[in-house]
Amino acid sequence: MADRVATTGQVWLGLTLGCARCHNHKYDPISQREFYQLFAILNNCEEPQVEAPSQLNLERGDLERRATIRARIDELEKAFETRRAELESSQAAWEKTVTVQQRAQLPGPIQVAYDMPLAKRDAANKKLIEDYYRQTPHARTAFPVLDEIARLRESEPKIPRTMVLKERATPRETHVHKRGDFLNLGVKVDPATPAALHPLATAQPTRLDFARWLVDPDNPLTPRVIANRYWQYLFGRGLVETEDDFGLQGARPTHPELLDWLASEFTKPNDFSTKRFLRLIVTSSVYRQSSRRRPELEERDPRNEWLGRQNRLRVDAEIVRDLSLGASGLLTRDIGGPSVMPPQPEGVYAFTQDPKPWKAETGGNRYRRGLYTFFWRSLPYPMLTTFDAPNANVSCTRRIRSNTPLQALTLANDIVFVECAESLARRAVGDADRLFRIALARSPSPDERERLLKLVDQQRQAFAREPDLARQVIPGEPPAGVDRVELAAWTAVARVLINLDEFITRE
Repeated sequence: MADRVATTGQVWLGLTLGCARCHNHKYDPISQREFYQLFAILNNCEEPQVEAPSQLNLERGDLERRATIRARIDELEKAFETRRAELESSQAAWEKTVTVQQRAQLPGPIQVAYDMPLAKRDAANKKLIEDYYRQTPHARTAFPVLDEIARLRESEPKIPRTMVLKERATPRETHVHKRGDFLNLGVKVDPATPAALHPLATAQPTRLDFARWLVDPDNPLTPRVIANRYWQYLFGRGLVETEDDFGLQGARPTHPELLDWLASEFTKPNDFSTKRFLRLIVTSSVYRQSSRRRPELEERDPRNEWLGRQNRLRVDAEIVRDLSLGASGLLTRDIGGPSVMPPQPEGVYAFTQDPKPWKAETGGNRYRRGLYTFFWRSLPYPMLTTFDAPNANVSCTRRIRSNTPLQALTLANDIVFVECAESLARRAVGDADRLFRIALARSPSPDERERLLKLVDQQRQAFAREPDLARQVIPGEPPAGVDRVELAAWTAVARVLINLDEFITRE
């Protein structure tokens, strides 16, 4: 819960509230008591899971079909209850046959219950053992009805579940945690917001009241923090460079009047429309400037704080993948749906303490946008972390951009980018200008065209000498009228273009 308070402060208020968890904030007017008053607002909810059937579930009648299946299971269970003595006898005989190796493969709680003498097992442990036994081949063979019940359970339609917030009827007591230790409770506190900010009129505020307080027109921070963050995303640096700290230790805005105006535009007409706000910025003359360096500004404004030109930025990790898929023509443009598992190097998870299953997608799901890539928090997709995707365990308000050899190796050798290079080559084989325009959105200069054609010729000769290598690069059939060696040569050139800094950089 303390992390939620800190994250809320960082994301919405641009304040380092987490610094007041153990003591009064050293710089900003936020006391430890006020930290736990905010804590109390968020601490009054439960998080039950509820079913959230999809539209497809509803259209297929999955809820009704599941109810029918469960009714049949109940009938079979009631009828089978008359044979309980047989079941217990069979289970006891099965337990005597379990070997040491088989016992070691039992789930932890089952092992604990199994090791207990029958007389010492309580109702919960007896149920654990019985439920496990009923799923074993021994039980399903001895009692065919159990096999039928198990098959019925397996055939139940899967209905998605989601966690929701539910306000408690009786408020939960919240105390100050002395030195941040939740085991060392101090004085009791009531829900409230920091006194240094605009007041929250409600005496016993709920999360909804708090949410309305965050976006209240009297709140000076939220619209400026969000406007500044979008500016940072589009220009590489915010008008307030310390985007997560608008407090006394934060940087002063380079353009305070502009930030005020952007905040008012973002909240006008009180809709907080991200799409409208982004359109406002990207259609402005300051955004549409060239990123070419201007010698006359080098001394006066070396960091480009006065925005005399656009900033040159390497795109985010997910967009690196999207650019390659888009240029290759492979990109699946479907919107929404579950996460997917694109291909990744074999054995990536073999060196981890907790290996994760990863079945590479086929068909269109293989080429979905990076946004939809399945993300294990403890074992994220390697390509994304190579290009500085943030740690999913903590909030991130600004991504760090690095430039490492591993990024170049990934673009050159990762299976996703190799497939993209082949597909890009198929789109423009034999046409250097077209290949260049697709990859870099501009025509090559005469010198670039000459070097490109020279590289094609070198690769063509190399693959002609080693046709087996060409078959490894192009395992499928080349287009009609195109030689495999020729396509392999153009694929090698496409790999070079995808690996260029210009390809992954927003000019």
